Amino acid sequence: MIPNNQKKLSDSLRQYNIAMRWGAVEQAAEHVDPAKRNELLVRPEEFGALQISGYEVGSIKVRGKSEAVAIVRIDWYLNNSLSLHTSFVEQSWKLKGGKWLITAQRLVRGAPYPLLIDSPERRSFRAKETWPEA
Repeated sequence: MIPNNQKKLSDSLRQYNIAMRWGAVEQAAEHVDPAKRNELLVRPEEFGALQISGYEVGSIKVRGKSEAVAIVRIDWYLNNSLSLHTSFVEQSWKLKGGKWLITAQRLVRGAPYPLLIDSPERRSFRAKETWPEA
């Protein structure tokens, strides 16, 4: 991978996860593929009920010149609970128009994470209209 693209990927990963950490949904959405962006923006009730207390980007695997996968540990809790949850989430990224965008997420292990983008786990939470127990 070209070093400049690697720096762009690193910056995008950091900016997206920091925005999610602080509940800056509109800023986080700038790093989401436009085809998936609405999944993030239509859920203000979930952002209001959930707080991310920390995150850590683990491994980053680059696939070719325009795809990457990162494993991110996310520590979070629900506002009405004293339980801290940890979720390990795989984030899929693609370089589109010179910008790295997140295209999908999936839970790798840990507590079910309600703020996944383009994930069967996420859709099942919405269908149940309840928060997962972990």
